[in-house]
Amino acid sequence: MAARNRDRIVHFYEIADADAPAHSRLPHRDWAQRIRALCSQPPPQRTVRSGDDILIGAVDSHQTAPHLLLAKGRQDVPQLIDHVDGTLSHLQLAADKELVDVTTVYFLPFGNVIATMAGGISAPRSQAIRRWLEDVRAAPDVRNLELRPVVNARSREKLQHAVAIERLNVRIAPEPYDSPTALRASSDLGTALSRLHEDNPDMVITLTLEVPKKSRTLTPRRRARGHNRLLDSTRVFANDVEDWLDNSDIVDAASARARMEAWHSEADDEKIDFVSERITAKCVVPFSSSNGHAIDLQVALNKLERVSHEHERVLRAAVSADL
Repeated sequence: MAARNRDRIVHFYEIADADAPAHSRLPHRDWAQRIRALCSQPPPQRTVRSGDDILIGAVDSHQTAPHLLLAKGRQDVPQLIDHVDGTLSHLQLAADKELVDVTTVYFLPFGNVIATMAGGISAPRSQAIRRWLEDVRAAPDVRNLELRPVVNARSREKLQHAVAIERLNVRIAPEPYDSPTALRASSDLGTALSRLHEDNPDMVITLTLEVPKKSRTLTPRRRARGHNRLLDSTRVFANDVEDWLDNSDIVDAASARARMEAWHSEADDEKIDFVSERITAKCVVPFSSSNGHAIDLQVALNKLERVSHEHERVLRAAVSADL
């Protein structure tokens, strides 16, 4: 069957210490050397159980680019079709073989930044990568590893410096049929949206919270109280949005209109876009089967290297690793 193309999203993350102060960063280290050493061990020593998933790390010794291949065992039973007579049959594997979904991780040479490309819908996402790195002690001196999405340098402090939120808008869409995701939530807004999504998986759900600028029933005091409460809710909900963007494909839009601190008497209104301010890249890659699971490793690494180089300046600025 002729190869076709599929759009893939490259996500960038900074490996960080979750217990360190908010703006502190780990000294850059040679992740490639550490990963090669870990993946030279027998499979049981580089295997991590995460819930019902089994994660296995590997490297390809023929590839010189610094990378990690994180594999997750597939839960389904693939079927084969004979294109001559149209018959279907189970894929028979040897007892010591297993089908996996793979995510390719490319380690950039600065700022502890990684670029990731999932090989299919069910391939490991950021939480799985973090769990594997932590459980195999890829950074023995860090007790609580974190993968922080890399966002534009100016954008990451917007919410922190907001003095009020006037409007919050979130839109979530149905997931692909074969990748149901439980939306974890730490905020009241996140919990409400995840419950609505779970109860209505085939609907687009839009949530808008806004403090009206003109209202006969709202006094200036009540309006200020609404702004402050929405600011508090948005700051907590932002963590849920980041997790959903990393581990699902349902967030169509998430933004807030914020009143920012200003040096003059009146504050400035500015939009905070939780989706577009993350640094990502889109790649077109070939796959050899209709389910999109097969991506050649060399293709993935070439794409990851290319887009990382194209975005190097903005990535360096985002993690304070300027040229």
